[in-house]
Amino acid sequence: MILISVLALVAGIVLFGLQRRFRSRPLGSRGKIPVMPVINRDPPPTIIDTIYAIGDLHGDVHCARQWVAATNLFDPTFSSWLQPNAQLVFVGDYIDKGPTSLQTANFVKNLTDAFPDRVTALMGNHEMEALLDRSPASDRRFYFYQLPYSTVHPDELLNYIPPESVTSNTTKALDILYDLALNEIYAKNKFRSIDFSPFGPKSVCNLISDPDLSSMVREELASLQAHYIASFASSTELGQWMEKRPITYVFEDLVFMHGGLNPAVLEVDGGIRSLEDLGKLNEKFLNQSSDTTIASFMRTLDGQIVYDLLTYRGNHKSCMEVSNVASALGLSKIVVGHTPDDDVRMVCDDKFLAIDSALGRWIRVNGNQYCRGEETKSSANGRYTCDTIGSSCEGQIVKMVKSNTPNSTWAVELLSLI
Repeated sequence: MILISVLALVAGIVLFGLQRRFRSRPLGSRGKIPVMPVINRDPPPTIIDTIYAIGDLHGDVHCARQWVAATNLFDPTFSSWLQPNAQLVFVGDYIDKGPTSLQTANFVKNLTDAFPDRVTALMGNHEMEALLDRSPASDRRFYFYQLPYSTVHPDELLNYIPPESVTSNTTKALDILYDLALNEIYAKNKFRSIDFSPFGPKSVCNLISDPDLSSMVREELASLQAHYIASFASSTELGQWMEKRPITYVFEDLVFMHGGLNPAVLEVDGGIRSLEDLGKLNEKFLNQSSDTTIASFMRTLDGQIVYDLLTYRGNHKSCMEVSNVASALGLSKIVVGHTPDDDVRMVCDDKFLAIDSALGRWIRVNGNQYCRGEETKSSANGRYTCDTIGSSCEGQIVKMVKSNTPNSTWAVELLSLI
């Protein structure tokens, strides 16, 4: 009896020590912008029966928050996970085509930081181009962020400099750039002959007749763009997060990616033969995504396949193609973004889900053009009009649910805010 009592006492002491050692501790928020503290980092349950998928957000943090809130996955502060059997997948393109790209990227980043086992944020082609734009000019035919459409709104550049650095020259230069875009580029269809570089033969600044004014705008634009691209360096928190975005995400018989699955990617020697190969490709990219190695990696076969997965649009044109690639990889559904329309499209017997429904207000109202949207404004020649952008968020996101009955399939529900 004495021996039993002693053993029980020892066991109690050991158990108490283990409980003290592994007792859960409150975790603080990550990142420079502590939007959402880490409250729940428990691993997901073994059974996931619900997946929410959100398409291209394109520089509209207001609508990004609205769409994420519509999933009811979080409490109102986005700090607690409310659906234990659910995941959330973003299919890329958080930046560009809207003036709050930095805020949108940071919002999604904070979600992935707070709930790494529940939230997956994929790479989009616009994130990829931003990473590639860090490369020297010798590695780029042109800089994506200097296009006069479809990428970086002039006002977006203000997000990357301290507020105290904004001067009257800064705001005047941005006003001039918006005016030149409307009247000289869009109204005269000069998308290819003029760009937003501060210098060079195609520079929009060449259209400014006053030499002093032209010099001022060049100086302001060059400074703003330098701060912009420096924000994505491998030494920055945002740059590191973007470099770690996976190209694809596979869950059971579902695959999520930004662009699409080109049959050629499956057929080429050294290409994709299985879903495991997609995972290996994610790892290869992750290992070569820094600002010193990404350009050379993207010139390899693996890099070309990565870029194709981000930009391919052929699946939208052929259900036979969708059926063939899905069958080859054992997929029930292929879920993509990249190609916008007013609504989510479910085609090819619901095997193909195109979920880019222009969720950002700037792209939905004014397309790829740089329009502030504060008021309706027409060009001097009347050939182009920038329309007013309202506060409502339109489009749809996707909810996929699978029952726990044998041989069940993923049912798809479309969610809207209006």
